[in-house]
Amino acid sequence: MDWRSSWLRERKTLVHTVAAIVLAAAFIVSGQRIASPVGNFVTTVFYYPFQKIKFATDRLLQTADDNKALNATVVDLSSRLQFYNEIRAENERLRAMLGFIERAEYTVVPVEIISVVGTGIPNRLVINLGADDSIRVNQTVINRNGVAGRVAEVMDDYSVVYLLTEPRCRAAARIKRSREQGIIRYDIGRGMYLDNCPQQGDVTVGDTVITSGLGEIFPEGLVIGTVTNVTAPEKEFFYDISVDPAVNFNGLDELYILKRKQ
Repeated sequence: MDWRSSWLRERKTLVHTVAAIVLAAAFIVSGQRIASPVGNFVTTVFYYPFQKIKFATDRLLQTADDNKALNATVVDLSSRLQFYNEIRAENERLRAMLGFIERAEYTVVPVEIISVVGTGIPNRLVINLGADDSIRVNQTVINRNGVAGRVAEVMDDYSVVYLLTEPRCRAAARIKRSREQGIIRYDIGRGMYLDNCPQQGDVTVGDTVITSGLGEIFPEGLVIGTVTNVTAPEKEFFYDISVDPAVNFNGLDELYILKRKQ
């Protein structure tokens, strides 16, 4: 056996050549009978795995494209949902505001804030409507929560609004529950307070402060704020009443002017 193995090793190239010639002759002589099984064998062993890999790769690429399309759809639907939610929230705010002031003699006109003036807390605004839009001095400015201020100066295409945080903007007010009256004022160091309310009156923490309608600037019944502190200083005739404004003056976004109908 050793000499045979040695002989085969020495003549390996010759053996391979002879085998190839025999195989080729077999193909030529046998034709389709051998070519077909051999072709199937070659296809199965060498081509089919690569075909499977290519098919799987194509599937992965298609899946990636589908995922991109789905992600784009999700982003689009998400943005639409946010847009519709904002519209719904705005609608709810408007409905709340219209329920807050259902006065046949007034119309509600939305305005945009151009600029804000004030140190620490805003006290004046510039809005985008003016005399050309039938805006007049002393018209009331509100938002969905209550009174924000009044129109102080009017130009052709813009106006200046004094907020209730402006010391020159005062409002005749009353306690909604007990009907006790006073004047809403604002001081930078003290904040908002109800002035000129006699100590004989009925005022408690938690009372709602509304406009009284006196002075013919602010219509009656608009919310101003809530009483947060009531003290009766000795040898004083009036209460010391602190008020928490209903309007967040540091977060003003939607404002409306009340215009009296002709």
